Amino acid sequence: MWAEDGGVFLRDVLRAGHLQSIFLPYDGYLHVLPRLLASISHALVPLEGYAIAMSLLSCAVVAGISIGVFHLARVLTESVSVRLMIAVIPILLPIGPNEVLGNAANLHWYLLWLAPWLLLKKPANPAASAVLFVLSFLTAASEIISGMFLPLAVWVAWKRRSYAAPAGLLLGLILQVMTTLVSPRFNGAAPPTDAVDKLSVLMGYVLLPIGSIWHPDSRTLASGIVNFGSWVLVIPTLLFIGLLAFVLAKGTTVLKFGAVVAIAASGLCWAASVVLSGNTMFNYAAYAESDWANSFTYIRYAAAPGMFLLLLVPLAIATAVQNGHISRGNVPFFAGIFVIFLLISYFPTATTRQTGPAWAPGVDAARTACSNDRALASAAVVVAPAAWKFAQVDITCPELRGK
Repeated sequence: MWAEDGGVFLRDVLRAGHLQSIFLPYDGYLHVLPRLLASISHALVPLEGYAIAMSLLSCAVVAGISIGVFHLARVLTESVSVRLMIAVIPILLPIGPNEVLGNAANLHWYLLWLAPWLLLKKPANPAASAVLFVLSFLTAASEIISGMFLPLAVWVAWKRRSYAAPAGLLLGLILQVMTTLVSPRFNGAAPPTDAVDKLSVLMGYVLLPIGSIWHPDSRTLASGIVNFGSWVLVIPTLLFIGLLAFVLAKGTTVLKFGAVVAIAASGLCWAASVVLSGNTMFNYAAYAESDWANSFTYIRYAAAPGMFLLLLVPLAIATAVQNGHISRGNVPFFAGIFVIFLLISYFPTATTRQTGPAWAPGVDAARTACSNDRALASAAVVVAPAAWKFAQVDITCPELRGK
C-alpha cells in the first residue's frame, strides 16, 4: 500500500464515506480520480485486498490512457506503427516501475500526459463530446498543474470550435483554484520562493526527465557524474535536441505543432512540479560529491516530463517517413527498436516501493488485535513508506470485523 492510497484516500473513505470523500482537499488540491478508485476498491473487496485492488485499478487506468491515446493520436498521424510507439510510452516509461506505476497516488502524471490529446481531439458526435468533457474534467480535478494546458484549450475552442474538452478542463481547474484558496497547500504560509534556484531547475530537467530515460539506475548516473562530470548526459541531451530540431525543420505543420506542445509541456510540467514542491532536495547546483553519492535519486516528478520528451521519437519517425528517409514498410522495425530501448531501462535494480510493510498482513494483525480486545475502538495498519507523515491508517474495529 503506497502513501496516499492508504494514508489519505482510504483514511478519508473510512472517515467521511464514499461520496463525501471524493471532493475532499488534500495538500491544497483535489484528487478526484484517485479518490474514486479508493471508494471503488473499498466497496468491492475485503480490506486485506484493498492494496491489490488499488494497484490493479491504477494499472488499468494507465492501460486505458494508452489505448485512448493510440486513437487520439490520429490528430498527428494515421500510421498505426507510429501511434503504437506513442501508446507504449506511459506503459514502458523507464521511471514508471520505480514508484509511479501501480498506485493511484501517482496517476496524475499520466493524466497530464492525456490532457493535450483530449484537447486536440474534435468530437464527431454528442457522445464523444460527453466523454471528452468527463475525462478532461477528471484530469483537471485530479491535477492542478493541468492548468498549463489552458492556452491550448483556448486555442482549440477558438480555432477549431471544439468546446467539450476545454470546458471540462476549465471546470476542473475552477474547482482546483477554489480548493487551494480555501485549503492552501502551505496552510496559510507563503510558499518558499527561493527553495530551488533557476539553475537547479534546469539541471534537474537534464538529470531526471532525460537522465532517467538514458540511465535506468540513478546510482549509475550519480557515479558517472562524480567521475566524469556532466558529460555523461551530453549525448542523450543532444539526441533530444536533434529530434526536436529535425521535426521543426522537416516536419509538416501538424508534426511541428505536436513537437512544440511536447517540449513545452515537458519543460513546464517539470518546472511547475519542482517550484510548487518547495523542496530543497532539488538544489542540484549546490550538490557536493557526497550529495551525488548519498542523496541523488530518481523521483516521480520525472514521469510526465519524460513521457512528453519521448514523444519526440515517434514524431521524428513520422517526419522521416513523410520526407522519404524511411519507407512506410520499415516503420514497424523502428517501432520495435523503440520498444526494446524502453524495455532495456524498464527493470531497475532497486525501486522505492520494494520494501514493506505489506498491507494484507497488517490488516490481519489489526483484525486479530480487535478480536483479542473487545474494548478496543480501532487498530492501526502501517502504510509504506514507513517514514511518511501518514504512514498508518486507523481502522475502527467494527469495520475490521465487518470486512
